Amino acid sequence: MASSSKVMDKSLAWYSSFFSTIKQMPINITLVIISTIVFYKVVRLTRRRHQGHRYESPREGGPIDVGKDKLPPLRKDFTVPELREYDGNREDGRILVAINFNVYDVSRSKHYYGRGGVYPTYAGRDISRNLIHFSVESNESEEFDDLSDLSISQMNTLREWDQQYKEKYPLVGKLLREGEPQTNYADEEDFELEQQVQDG
Repeated sequence: MASSSKVMDKSLAWYSSFFSTIKQMPINITLVIISTIVFYKVVRLTRRRHQGHRYESPREGGPIDVGKDKLPPLRKDFTVPELREYDGNREDGRILVAINFNVYDVSRSKHYYGRGGVYPTYAGRDISRNLIHFSVESNESEEFDDLSDLSISQMNTLREWDQQYKEKYPLVGKLLREGEPQTNYADEEDFELEQQVQDG
């Protein structure tokens, strides 16, 4: 009994001396706050990297993990009708969305974009206006939307959404008008490989 009270006294003494030191010098409070923020950011970054290993982007050449299946990387431009085919109903179950003329593979988030998900109306669509207006209505337009009527504020909002998707999902390619030439991504990948060999 006496030994447990001594241990408790020692632990209380440590806490009380720690807090009294912090109270006496304001710089200590600042250091504790900064240390806490840095610790939080390190933990958050570690979690993001850990999640990133489970889902590699096509640019890194790794497969896309969508549960039991692994989809091969896809690097291609799309017209609106071509994008429509990637609504999760194909045999491979791949789901693509377009934001600000960029096409992203959101297949790993079937719980959001797949059938029975939160945003199934987004699958295979240009969702730029949906994100700007916080709308879940399905974009049924077959026409390419050049977004030329958007205000500066709306374009800024759209760029923020685009950046968020860029950080979370693999960029597949561009959304193009009918007849617009496709990018040859094979040349781009060869160039990147050559650069890696030269740098390595």
